[in-house]
Amino acid sequence: MSTTSLSAMVLCILLCTLATWLPRLLPLYVFSKDLPSWLKDWLNFIPAAVMAALVAPDVFLYGGSFNPNPLDNLFLLAAIAATVFCLIVRNFFATIVFAMAFVAGMRYFGLAS
Repeated sequence: MSTTSLSAMVLCILLCTLATWLPRLLPLYVFSKDLPSWLKDWLNFIPAAVMAALVAPDVFLYGGSFNPNPLDNLFLLAAIAATVFCLIVRNFFATIVFAMAFVAGMRYFGLAS
């Protein structure tokens, strides 16, 4: 078993920190000037696109296969219910809590697997 010196571990942590923060801070520095309005409008869609890319596979791939039927797909049913809830309440945190409670409730009462 090899031992690593404290200075090597500290150097590794510092380099990992730099590798993590540099790609985040560099664009802020480069784009600190005024951006064209069309680019600002385009950049506003990035968070929604990233969220959709993260959520869509979990919503539509249920039970190991593509399942677009909300009657057989608990997560799709929860996504539809959460969307309606969000349109009414307009609160992101409350929508997340609602969706989690919806899935838990459906499973607790045996209405979905």
